[in-house]
Amino acid sequence: GPFTTKDGLLGACRDAWWNGCNVNDWFEAFTAHPRIGDVSELAKKFASTADLCSNEQSAAMESAAGNKEVLAELKEWNDKYFDKNGFIFIIFATGKTAEQVLGFLKERYENTCAQEAVNAAIEQMKITELRLVKLFPNFFPEGEAGVGSAGGSPPKEEKKGGILARTGKILAHIAGADLKSPITSHILDIANGKPAYQVPIKLERLMPGSKDAWDLVGKDVTNMDGRSTKLMAPSATVLPGVYKISFDTRFYEQLTGTTGFYPHASIVFEIGEHQIHQHFHVPLLYSPFGYSTYRGS
Repeated sequence: GPFTTKDGLLGACRDAWWNGCNVNDWFEAFTAHPRIGDVSELAKKFASTADLCSNEQSAAMESAAGNKEVLAELKEWNDKYFDKNGFIFIIFATGKTAEQVLGFLKERYENTCAQEAVNAAIEQMKITELRLVKLFPNFFPEGEAGVGSAGGSPPKEEKKGGILARTGKILAHIAGADLKSPITSHILDIANGKPAYQVPIKLERLMPGSKDAWDLVGKDVTNMDGRSTKLMAPSATVLPGVYKISFDTRFYEQLTGTTGFYPHASIVFEIGEHQIHQHFHVPLLYSPFGYSTYRGS
């Protein structure tokens, strides 16, 4: 510092975390977090950040109040995760229920240790940005920095009472359409002239300031018409940034008894600041030995 703008503050923070820190620095930061759901550990070992942690975990803890089974499972899977990876499970818990956190924990347990080191760093960065919002409220009058997953906490324009939020809803109403996932897709099997159904799709967003840390936004499976409409929660806005949508074409090949050259197909695209109220339809035209895409409507 000193910093005079939000962009200057977040830019310096992101550069330090993604380009200035090494893996040992990341691990040191991880050890300063309590295991999620462990109230006793929070009070004893992390008194200096106990208030921040408890607020961030409040939704999860409130939803688990009186549910000893969920709390017991959280502890069990936290321990299993630590034993496998050598560091604690970290997640941007703001707004998530205990059941949702447990679901993410079980899902991420299947990842490799290397992938989880990056995932933990992504979640740590979200937490850090949220805390910066609280530390420097003059930079963030709306109380948001666009932090969190693109499919999680909404950008500040979507907060209740926001002018842009009202504008987006008005535009949606004029168009005669209900809110839907801002990013959708469909797959056409052009070799057979039909939709590609039951294909797993994954949507990720490049963490700002990072060159290769992709944050999972959402997953979906194409329906019988080859369409994917649930990659993100329904919204009138979407966070700007670089996105990657990946299609598990090998699964489709196994389903249809065909053999192709591309086990996976990924498309990278960018949403600008001026496009946050637009809808993005990203189709895949697939054949066993080639594929293409375009921006649809």
